[in-house]
Amino acid sequence: MRNHGKSELFARFCKVQNPSPFNGSRKLMADRLTQLQDAVNAQAENICNSIGVLQAYAPPSSFPDFEKSPKKTEQSKEDYCQTFANLIATTAKEIDVLIDFLPNEDISQDSQEDFKRFDKENKDAALKLEKVVVAGEVLLEQIRKALRDIAQSQIEIQKLSNINGNA
Repeated sequence: MRNHGKSELFARFCKVQNPSPFNGSRKLMADRLTQLQDAVNAQAENICNSIGVLQAYAPPSSFPDFEKSPKKTEQSKEDYCQTFANLIATTAKEIDVLIDFLPNEDISQDSQEDFKRFDKENKDAALKLEKVVVAGEVLLEQIRKALRDIAQSQIEIQKLSNINGNA
């Protein structure tokens, strides 16, 4: 297995090179957290699969009244063990690299002020959106009422034309 440096692994698995400290840091943080979650999920899958392989290729228990010869496999159990050991070690290294490259908890005063401003802008936008949604619901109800009135008028016109046509 090739030995990767941290920056090479980071470039390979994070797909982000030389990020600026603040430009898009929220999106960058979410991307890195998603990648970290994916790596943790992959590690869990590797461990579960390796346990399955260990169960499948473990030497059989000896029972005095029951003898069964183990079946031969194409790939030896040592190959499987080595493969899963490499997968688990590589994924653990990837997780370490992703954790190392998460944004730092120490946020400058300017960044904190920017976050507060963004949070306020977000809340203001949410209030505006809520007002627009309420206004849209009112308009939708007016349109539905108008459509019901039109449908009712058409039904009445058809009734009148049927009465006049039959008379």
